[in-house]
This record gives sequence, structure tokens and C-alpha cells, in this order.
Amino acid sequence: MSNCLVSFHRADSEDLQNLLNFQLTQQEVFYFFPSADYPLTLRQLQKQLSNRHRSTVMRLKGQLLGFANFYNVENRNIAFIGNVIINPTQRRKGYGGQLLQYMIKLGFDELKLNEVHLSCYSQNTQALLFYQQLGFKPYALERRKDFNNRPVIMLHLRLKNPH
Repeated sequence: MSNCLVSFHRADSEDLQNLLNFQLTQQEVFYFFPSADYPLTLRQLQKQLSNRHRSTVMRLKGQLLGFANFYNVENRNIAFIGNVIINPTQRRKGYGGQLLQYMIKLGFDELKLNEVHLSCYSQNTQALLFYQQLGFKPYALERRKDFNNRPVIMLHLRLKNPH
């Protein structure tokens, strides 16, 4: 069960270092940051985030629970939520929903976006079901290669601003 005492902050260098302590598998790194090499390094993460917007961490009593940001912000009309990750020790407790709801609200209310988009690999069924529950709808698919150079499908989903 999630706790309402979570806080959200802009990510700093200490947060990025703590992300590396999540002990992610190769597949989890691929889902989180597809262009990264495994294992994920601070240098790769810093380079990735140099062209991202509003890199955000979620904490509970000082513990890093999750991370997300925006990319491909287009004329304040749409943006993608990316690099979404929840600490593996804290999954299935509702924190992912809190993090995504925060990012959606940030996109619609502060960035004044008309749509929030995200992308997810077709084999990540749990995430796709989760995004569907939040109201995201698929609109396109794209052929990609996974970390073993096998073909995979990336689905692109969007959520329209209700206001």
C-alpha cells in the first residue's frame, strides 16, 4: 500500500547516483533507458538527462522510490514522459501510479501540454496494463531492436488533457 507522505523534487547528482543502486537487471535497464549499455553508469545517465526536462524523483522518508522526466517537448503542445523507474524493492505498492499522476499533472498544469505521451515495449505487459489504467491510448508502433539485437515493438501511447 502506498503512503501519501511521498515528496517530489527535481533530481540532483546524489539522486542520479542513488538510481544506480536500484540493482536493475539488463532488461530493466533496457526498459528504463534503451540506448544505455548494461550496467548503467552515472556518465550514461548524466549524458541522457542533458536533453531531458524536469527530471523528477519521488521520495519517502528520504528513500528514493522513483524517477521520471520529459523529452521531445514540442511547442508546449505535447511531451513524452520518459525514463520512468520505480525502485525494484518498492514495486506493486502504488508508487508508480503516484509518480505518473504527478508527471501527468505537471505536464498539463505547469507545462500547459495538450497531450502527454509515453512509449513502452510490447513485451512489458505489466507496464502496458498500468498505462491503460491511467487512460493512455496507443496510437502508433515502431520496430526496434532489444539489447540482444532481436526485433521488438515499441508502442507509443498518449493521454489528452481533459481541460
